[in-house]
Amino acid sequence: MDLRTTLSVNESFIEMLVDCKNRGAKAEMILDINGLERAEGVIQQIHTDDPNPYIELQDGTKIVEKTIIALNGIFRPEYSGC
Repeated sequence: MDLRTTLSVNESFIEMLVDCKNRGAKAEMILDINGLERAEGVIQQIHTDDPNPYIELQDGTKIVEKTIIALNGIFRPEYSGC
């Protein structure tokens, strides 16, 4: 059986994203935007005060936090069986 490390129920990736930004580490993500796609990069800004919190990568890509289903190998619980 394939097992994945997951967030706790009702937990978001914000804390992990802040840690990646503070360390200047690359964030490797799987997104669910009308289908699964990959994204990666160094986080330039995190906008938590927006109604839909999002990050902005150094290349200008904006990613809404709730579309991130996996970050650096950690999955949302609802995607643990992907």
